[in-house]
Amino acid sequence: HCGSELLPGLPLLTAGVREGSPLTIVVTAVSRAVSASGDGTARIWNPETGDCLHTLGTVGWEERGVVQDGALRGGREMIAAVFSPDSTLVLSASSDCTAKIWSASSGELIHTLHGHRRRLRSASFSPDGALAVTASDDRTAKIWNVESGECLHTLQGHSMVVNSAVFSPDGATVLTASTDNLAKIWCAQSGECMQTLKGHRYDVVSAVYSPDGTLVITTSEDRTAKIWHVESGECLQTLRAQGPRFMSAVFSPDGRLALTASFNPVAQIWRVDSGKCLHTLQGHQNSVHSAVFSPDGQQVITASQDKDAKVWSVETGDCLHTLSGHAGALHSAAFSPEGKLVLTASDDHTARVWCAETGECLRTLAGHQDRLHSVAFMLH
Repeated sequence: HCGSELLPGLPLLTAGVREGSPLTIVVTAVSRAVSASGDGTARIWNPETGDCLHTLGTVGWEERGVVQDGALRGGREMIAAVFSPDSTLVLSASSDCTAKIWSASSGELIHTLHGHRRRLRSASFSPDGALAVTASDDRTAKIWNVESGECLHTLQGHSMVVNSAVFSPDGATVLTASTDNLAKIWCAQSGECMQTLKGHRYDVVSAVYSPDGTLVITTSEDRTAKIWHVESGECLQTLRAQGPRFMSAVFSPDGRLALTASFNPVAQIWRVDSGKCLHTLQGHQNSVHSAVFSPDGQQVITASQDKDAKVWSVETGDCLHTLSGHAGALHSAAFSPEGKLVLTASDDHTARVWCAETGECLRTLAGHQDRLHSVAFMLH
């Protein structure tokens, strides 16, 4: 069972339940999820019912290009979509050089953020939701005022594509990762570069802060991940991949562990203070595209090219559940805020909602016309 009682007013998840079969009861306050797709749209879902509540953007066949291998290619793609910290807004990033801010309750478009000259790679809110930051192929990141839609600062200094940009936990700085082999830390208020993290030999693929904001972890095409001290810019640990490069890295909620996803079929759990690998999570048959901790830090979810997601124990490194059912590669997976549900995004044009405790598929979120790039739950 995922839980023992239903919260008032929330529907029961009983998809696929037959008479006489065990009943899965999910206790959750999750009321929304968002997906971003290659079809040029994002969708807001009720994960308890599987209903699509709003479609953000339109699939225009004349601007979407042509159909290749059963998918739409050559047109606008929605790269990512996330909820604001207060869950009232959605921020989307697109290959058409724009980001957009939408009402999460009505699906209405509030602002289109114009200014980038090439496709966007990422978009995220500041912790207080007042600002947004976008990363682009045009070698810049931009900081925006969410209320007005105004561009406040253009972060210029990278010489190649900016792969990602995120705010620090206190919202004071922005961290960028670039294919120029560098990560940079910027002042969110002034837009000035405060620190350049030098040490990788090839593209920096991703960069994120630790929960307390004192550390950064980066991953690179040079087959390493590096842990840095924010204030000094010093590299404290270098984590080396078993085979091909790391795809991503994140910190555990308490900041003591790091989790890496690899181009080979493994994820790894590391001690941050020593750089020691505690567990190698083996079982996938192809690249692990995404790996994240559960909110309590006790479990990990991995999403793979092999069409499966897996739930793992952080303490033992054992695989607890294999989430099978998608017909295409998985690009991302996320835990719900209370950790009881898992959401997966696939090339098969669908997202799926799973029970984290049993591995049972509870809902299939269908309606997109192309692969899904990302999925996210409402934060609360």
